[in-house]
Amino acid sequence: MVKYSFSLRLKSTNDEYTYSINLDYAQENSPEKVFTKQVREDIRSHLQKESLCAIKENDLNLIVQTWIQDIREGERKSTLILNLPLLIESNIENLHEPGNQNIPAIINPNFAQMEPHTGMLPPLDFV
Repeated sequence: MVKYSFSLRLKSTNDEYTYSINLDYAQENSPEKVFTKQVREDIRSHLQKESLCAIKENDLNLIVQTWIQDIREGERKSTLILNLPLLIESNIENLHEPGNQNIPAIINPNFAQMEPHTGMLPPLDFV
């Protein structure tokens, strides 16, 4: 078994996140058979969990295609630099928070305790 690693680098931060798989001789010769739906989702969930970035379907396809091509060429380490949005930013449109709709109670001020602390009161006659 040979270990193949894929490194995802983020353009905005230059941080690097790695996912590895072990392939035997037959899998090395036909790597496209290795990347089933389940493996692709494992890759997506691992990289999203590590990077906290959203990996959409087209980004995942680019990752897998790059990795398959590198495996065919015999490269054991693959790297791809992507500009990915944060998970929290990508899911903001799905947020449906109504907020607190209760009107707060009105607090009446106590005028007996109000007095100026600095300065002087204005004159009461306007002559």
